[in-house]
Amino acid sequence: GAVVRLAPCGGDGEGKFLFPSSGHGSIRTEGASELCLAPAGEAADGSALELRSCAASHGALAQHFLLPRAPPSSDGRGAFLGVNLGGWLIMEDWMWPAELEASQLHDEHSYIAEHGGPGDRRAQERMHQHWDSFLRPEHLDRLRRFGVTHVRIPFGYWLLDRVYNESDGFVSGGEAYLKRALGWLKARGMLAVLDLHASPGGQARMQSFTGRITEEEHFFLDDAKFAQGKLAVEAMVELVLKYEADSATSGVVVGVELMNEPSHRHIVRTKEFYSEMVPLVRRSLPAEKYLVLLSFMGSPHTSSMDWLAEKISAKPEIWSGVVHDSHLYHLFGDNHEPWTKDQDYCKACCRDSHILRPQLSTGVPTIVGEYAIATGFHGWHEEGFVAKNLHNYLSLWSTAGSVVGSFLWNFRIIADPAQPMKYLEWSLLDMVDHGYLNPDFAYVADTTSICPSIDAGILERCPDFSNTTVYWATRCEWQAAAAPAGGLRRLAEADMPAPIHV
Repeated sequence: GAVVRLAPCGGDGEGKFLFPSSGHGSIRTEGASELCLAPAGEAADGSALELRSCAASHGALAQHFLLPRAPPSSDGRGAFLGVNLGGWLIMEDWMWPAELEASQLHDEHSYIAEHGGPGDRRAQERMHQHWDSFLRPEHLDRLRRFGVTHVRIPFGYWLLDRVYNESDGFVSGGEAYLKRALGWLKARGMLAVLDLHASPGGQARMQSFTGRITEEEHFFLDDAKFAQGKLAVEAMVELVLKYEADSATSGVVVGVELMNEPSHRHIVRTKEFYSEMVPLVRRSLPAEKYLVLLSFMGSPHTSSMDWLAEKISAKPEIWSGVVHDSHLYHLFGDNHEPWTKDQDYCKACCRDSHILRPQLSTGVPTIVGEYAIATGFHGWHEEGFVAKNLHNYLSLWSTAGSVVGSFLWNFRIIADPAQPMKYLEWSLLDMVDHGYLNPDFAYVADTTSICPSIDAGILERCPDFSNTTVYWATRCEWQAAAAPAGGLRRLAEADMPAPIHV
């Protein structure tokens, strides 16, 4: 790519550039016009680029001249912005409602069975077509412009050749598309976490993200499935090493996640699995290069965080670089009637830091692996709500101590033409396409303080959660008058130990 060198101005006729104070955004001239890089002729690798006013170059298609975000610092500021590539390597019915949900096909296993099973050419062709089309380079270009630097890639154990078995009912071949995508990410300077999202037999009941909806968590109940899950982790590690040895994909994978949302009913077995697998992973993937994400369910996360902090303290040579993956949604029971926009504003600005209290109080590094613009109500499309809601979230992640970064769910869905607004708020790219978010939203958003788009007088009316155990569905409403100091007091800035570095 082109190199732009900055030098002192040599005379009155030369323009002066203004850099954004937040460390990211568009460079502007002293006259405040935005500047874009545009090809002088036909765009090609190695061709010269000219710095022009955006309006005079290619308008909305011009690439903004952007500064990179600062890396995460010890107090959590500068947390990376990521997005999930869900619905791609694991199908979920609601993410492609016209093809699955409308046909009463609620998971990938059912979809494949409907088309003849994993050995049938019809099922194979449909899966390969889906893998090829659901994620394309232009999607990553738009995500990068938005400000996304990291992606979390959910996949099922059946993607791994070492543990694949056709009798499980899944089509093989997805790994080639994963490798291709890592090459696309490398070309754009983006990084990835590989997320073993579906474990053999299912680690959670009645969930399509396991690949096959089951009434029991057979991963924990069937010793053979549990053993197969260990082999899957080993195979994932081998795959990462393979990617690292290939110049087309090296340096892209920066983390692995061993399991997604394991049932809290099996917390003891979950800790047993992690206790054995983390040392195994660390033998091949060192902490200075790779994060290891651990997911726990239940609320609050006091027990799991105490357990993880103890592991890190006892054996830092193995457990450093191990990160808690927290999922924080304002729905699934946390959406209360009657809904108003202020409910969600209050949660992000006042309550959610208290939900993260167990993570913040131990100093264990945390990644918010899933959250969403979605509220569970149709009111999300009210003017200004989507942008303000996401802005609140990003400001929380950037100012909360120990939070390394976040992954929004999700980068896209395939909307049903018959019901085009259904589930649409779950799709980041659709939110941009429909004008709810600007194409470079995250680059121009100020996230250096908590909820800067909310009036300071309103923030003073946060409820006082300081002496309350806050759960994932605890209600939040602005108070009539200013709450005691504890209500708005930022947990990340008060009485917290220094974060454990990753």
